[in-house]
Amino acid sequence: MNVHWSRIESWSLPGIPDLNGCCDGMEFWVELKVLTTKSDKKFPKWRPHQIAWQTQRSSVGGIVWNLVHHPSSNRLYLLDGKHLAKRLIDDDHGWDAEFECPSVMDRDGWMDILVHMLHHSSSVVRRKSSPRVIMSQCESHPREN
Repeated sequence: MNVHWSRIESWSLPGIPDLNGCCDGMEFWVELKVLTTKSDKKFPKWRPHQIAWQTQRSSVGGIVWNLVHHPSSNRLYLLDGKHLAKRLIDDDHGWDAEFECPSVMDRDGWMDILVHMLHHSSSVVRRKSSPRVIMSQCESHPREN
């Protein structure tokens, strides 16, 4: 899969995920986390701005994933940003997917993770509508001020 990646370092927009990707016209975001300390045994730590950003973006159909590396088990975990706030509130440390950590050169392993992110997001709403149809949908749901 051909993905255009952008690493995001933004102090002006707190909470924005670490990576933005676009593949086949589908835009998605990835927050990178590592489970390493004793206090992070079940879940990594998220800052309030990160939780808010993921919740807001997911609520309008954005695709946001948290990719968590657990070095001692050599596993990668995925958590859909749409579920992040609820899982933290409920103290539910469940993951949406789990993978053996692929090596840097293991193209197939990374492909499996990418395919999961692009095709298993609960936020994905694919629109193949014309701009006119999309505009009419937006006009029927005006923004609140």
